[in-house]
Amino acid sequence: MHRLVLLAVDVALIAISTVLAILLCSPLSPLSALVNAKLHLLVTIGIAIPVLWFFGLNRTVWRFTSLNDCWLILAAAAWTVVFAIAGNLAISGIQRIHDMPQSLPVMQGLLILCMLAGVRAAMRLRHTSRRRARMAKAQFPDERENVLLVGLTPIADLFLRCAAENAREHIHIAGILSNAERHRGRSLRSCKILGPPEAAEDVLHDLSVHGIRIDRIVLTMPYTHLSRRAQELLAEIERTQAIRVDRLSAQYGLSELISHSDGGAKEAGSDLTAVAPATAPAPAFGGGDIPASSYLRWKRMIDATGATLGIVCLAPLMVIIGMIVALDVGYPLIFWQQRPGAFGRPIRVLKFRTMRRPRDQNGRALADAERVSRAGRLLRRLRLDELPQVYNVLLGHMSLVGPRPLLPVDQPSFSAARLRLRPGLTGWAQIKGGRHLSIEDKAALDLWYIRNASFTLDMLILLNTIRTVLFGERIDRRAIDQAWRELRP
Repeated sequence: MHRLVLLAVDVALIAISTVLAILLCSPLSPLSALVNAKLHLLVTIGIAIPVLWFFGLNRTVWRFTSLNDCWLILAAAAWTVVFAIAGNLAISGIQRIHDMPQSLPVMQGLLILCMLAGVRAAMRLRHTSRRRARMAKAQFPDERENVLLVGLTPIADLFLRCAAENAREHIHIAGILSNAERHRGRSLRSCKILGPPEAAEDVLHDLSVHGIRIDRIVLTMPYTHLSRRAQELLAEIERTQAIRVDRLSAQYGLSELISHSDGGAKEAGSDLTAVAPATAPAPAFGGGDIPASSYLRWKRMIDATGATLGIVCLAPLMVIIGMIVALDVGYPLIFWQQRPGAFGRPIRVLKFRTMRRPRDQNGRALADAERVSRAGRLLRRLRLDELPQVYNVLLGHMSLVGPRPLLPVDQPSFSAARLRLRPGLTGWAQIKGGRHLSIEDKAALDLWYIRNASFTLDMLILLNTIRTVLFGERIDRRAIDQAWRELRP
């Protein structure tokens, strides 16, 4: 019965596509065009049923639509149009075919392809978004393992596919190391190739700067194919940095990874597809459920509107800042750092670069204070380095007002509660002391904001942010005490 329903839906989509094609291609009025082409419409519907049945489109699971399914849809659309033209020719003769618009078959085929593929893509996106939403509610903050692959091989491709399909909530592939220099900067399944294995230590440092600490290094190439220096470097990293190095068997795929798991991890059932999440710490005020006002349901629409206007209005200023950064610091202009977002899902927080490279021309490591440029200090003082985060707001990763996104190491002991809302460009804690506050006081102010969020409060925070930028941060002890009083059970 379900197959018949799917067949009926596809036939209806083909009929709608045919009607749209007739209306778009015919110079006549809509009613006259449909009357003249009614035979073509009926023949198309009659032909579509056996064609769809033959290609098995009614037997596919829409939420798992793949590229192979799209090829079947393309073939079904082409044959439906061809057979419809042939049937129309057999019934009405060649003269009637000449009266049809010449662009009708092409337009009809394209619309059928777009309709059939589009509805399946929409179902797949819907399934993926619902799965991610369930994952986010079940597990936060982010407890995924950060994995670095070594080797650009078919095994690496297999590992990436398995991780994406079966362990997305447990494993995050941070990057790939490849021997071939020509591969650097390119991507495999959206996973960037960061450099050669000999640069593993520098890559680990760069990732840590971006807030990503590698938990495991996975070799997807034979260990003997690595250079002597790379072998010694990986052994040193495993010994000194407590990062496990696993070797995948080219013959058995992922079995060697499972066999190399820790004894304790095995007992807990830990492997590639099962990593037990840690229990999220309880919020300071007890229950864990934060009362959300009705305003929060409208907050995303306000954020999207404000971000769109902000990008348009601030574009000239950001272009000028980008030029200053290019001259003073160099490329790339944008620095990103991975931080926990809403429900602990990792987001990439964007900023203009304010620090030069970590080493000078002689290879000497520079302290952070030495790396910050003069222009960078001014940008930080005026918060202008954070303007690219308007793009984060537009994408839905952040909000205009909310708890500021913190690095995992800076999360307070009751981080689970403050992660129930999208992080913000600015927030209650930023206008009540900002950098001068302790982590726990910031968290208390953030939780107070979440419980009392309103449009009026957001406008107040935005206006006070301007005052804070111009005149500096001042600790408001009264607001901090009030937050702690209301949050304690």
